[in-house]
Amino acid sequence: MIIRSAKIVDTEKIALTHSASITVLCSEYYPPENIAGWVEVLSPDIYENAIKEKVMIVAEDEDEILGLGILDLERKQIGAIYIHPKVKGRGIGRRLLLKLEEIASKNETDQLTLCATINAYGFYKHQSYTGAKKMLHELPNGVGLECIQMHKTFNKTDKPAIDV
Repeated sequence: MIIRSAKIVDTEKIALTHSASITVLCSEYYPPENIAGWVEVLSPDIYENAIKEKVMIVAEDEDEILGLGILDLERKQIGAIYIHPKVKGRGIGRRLLLKLEEIASKNETDQLTLCATINAYGFYKHQSYTGAKKMLHELPNGVGLECIQMHKTFNKTDKPAIDV
């Protein structure tokens, strides 16, 4: 498995992985109408914008996209980490997050923020993100998703431990 920059030709596969992640991994934490509205906004166009305007990476194995990550350097924000449900627990989400942190660090970012889905809160907490402020994240179609605002501060001497 490799982690690499996302390409425009990946957008269809990214959409499939993103949709599977939401449909399976988030369904225990959000009502069906939220899941349906969430998946509804996924289209190749949103990934094209992320690839062009932000840092977007993918985890790929044998031409299959197993996970994706988005970093907004301007806002100092992790925009997304999603993995395919079949690879849950194999460390792919952690590797994507560490890679995004490494990129942020190389760009002299001293703190990252994110809005964790309810199901991902424990994952981010385990990766040293803090915060528990609940908020409503509104999707482009008006669907509101409860999430938790979190952040992580990097000391000048701290560098993300990269083992990707």
